[in-house]
Amino acid sequence: MVVQHNMTAINANRYFGMNNTKLSKSLEKLSSGYAINRAGDNAAGLAVSEKMRAQISGINQGVKNAQDGISMVQTFEGALTETDSILQRMRTLATQSANGTYQDDVDREAIQLEFDQLNDELNQIADTDFNGVVVLNGGQMADGTKADGTGTIDYKTATREAQQLGTAGGFVKAVDSAAYAGTNKETVTFTAEVDDAGAITWKASDGALSTVTQSTGTDKNGGFSYDGAVIVVDTSKVVAGDTITIDFDKKTAAVGYKPAITGMNVDVGKTGGDTTTGGTTTNATISFADGVDVTSQEIADAYNALNGLTISETYAKDGTAGTGMKINGVAVPTGADPAEIGKVGDGTLTIDKDSKIYYKDKSGTSYQLGAVSASAMANKAKAAGTVTTTVNVGQASYTPANDKAVSLVEPNSKVSQSNSNDASTATLTYKNNITLQVGARTKDSVNFTFNYSSDGLGELEADMDCSARGLGTDKLSLATQESANAAIDKIDNALNKVSMVRGTFGAVQNRLEHKIDNLNVTSENLTSAESRIRDTNMAEEMMNFTKNQILSQASQSMLAQANQLPQGVLSLLQ
Repeated sequence: MVVQHNMTAINANRYFGMNNTKLSKSLEKLSSGYAINRAGDNAAGLAVSEKMRAQISGINQGVKNAQDGISMVQTFEGALTETDSILQRMRTLATQSANGTYQDDVDREAIQLEFDQLNDELNQIADTDFNGVVVLNGGQMADGTKADGTGTIDYKTATREAQQLGTAGGFVKAVDSAAYAGTNKETVTFTAEVDDAGAITWKASDGALSTVTQSTGTDKNGGFSYDGAVIVVDTSKVVAGDTITIDFDKKTAAVGYKPAITGMNVDVGKTGGDTTTGGTTTNATISFADGVDVTSQEIADAYNALNGLTISETYAKDGTAGTGMKINGVAVPTGADPAEIGKVGDGTLTIDKDSKIYYKDKSGTSYQLGAVSASAMANKAKAAGTVTTTVNVGQASYTPANDKAVSLVEPNSKVSQSNSNDASTATLTYKNNITLQVGARTKDSVNFTFNYSSDGLGELEADMDCSARGLGTDKLSLATQESANAAIDKIDNALNKVSMVRGTFGAVQNRLEHKIDNLNVTSENLTSAESRIRDTNMAEEMMNFTKNQILSQASQSMLAQANQLPQGVLSLLQ
């Protein structure tokens, strides 16, 4: 019996500590829900579990990334829904303008106004961006700003490429021909040169027949004059290399030519006036000496209508003067009212009692064209009858004055003023593909390229550019029946292209939806696997907790009993 080393108590205390440690771990697992709270709980399991956790979190983020990708393609595809609607309206306008019931200078001009506005809106829709990414405009914004080599569209630093300037976009403000000298007929291209100080000068193309004068003073504004015509340009929009093309026509006055008598056909053989035995006739004729000058195409047409005019007279056998003269079968009137002898457009030809021929237009204004002189018998006629003379008249002509001698040649691709946004400071990025991280590993980075192939696009490119430029509608005109008819098939090609682009987006979206479903299944299975390693089996651990709790209480009780054993030494010391 010893006092210094109570081995029974020491043994009970050791077990008491072990049981308390196990009890503490059970409490920890039950409290946290994890079977592994530290590496000491299960080092290998911890390593496997952490790798699974990284994969699961990556997969879950990949699902979110794929969902963001779907949001992007839905945004662009949704924008093209309205593009489709605009093209349908354009096709309706083209079909309307192709009908023969409209006037070019009134009705079709009104149709063209709407068509131009719809083109502007196509460009605006193509600028649709998702979180700063644009896909639908081919890398060129509606205001003409282009992406650089990296796809960046930075309005703060961007400089557009030189282009042919027109009135669209506010580049050419005016072309004033009031002082134009009208010296030469030519087409001249003017190119902007910009020095280090930013001053703009314009240089005429080689072979130009006049010289350029740079505008000064209040008219400067980057403009110039040429042969007296003044071209005003907004200097804030001009970059070096920009060009302006202008057609110059030589000014001319209106020119009208009266007709001349080119011949007479006299018919005397069938109805009388037989000249075979000495009787002769002189031809009837028309004199244009008193006729009005040709000052319009309408008067020229009236003169030309006299070609083939017939003059007939009846003669007696004794050679007395002819009687009963008729013009185009209409008797020369004896009263004050003229008689109608023919039609010219909306007007009429008339003959009065003095055998003078007039043209009366639809407003009632009369113009004298000439006068008829009758045939005469030089000798006695051997037979009575009627002599008919058909008059051959030369061509009258009218060339109107050319006073609109300066015209700006508009570029094929126009940038509308409504599309200009000079105050923009946004930075955008143009892409024709998107790379999505749709998984936990490096290899799960997938590039989704928006491309397709199609034979139904005509001359259009099989790309994602759904601006008016990319769809070819900016080059279409509905100003004439022929151009409107040709535009119908072109718009059909544009509709086909938009359908293909939308189909491309739809295919990507469907793929991403399948990708999301697969990732969700993988995440679920990996989470289940990680749970089996990491999570506490609550029922089993509760059983261990109860066992360890009982053992801890038992070892504590036995420690108390073991501590009572040395008390027996006192009885030996009494």
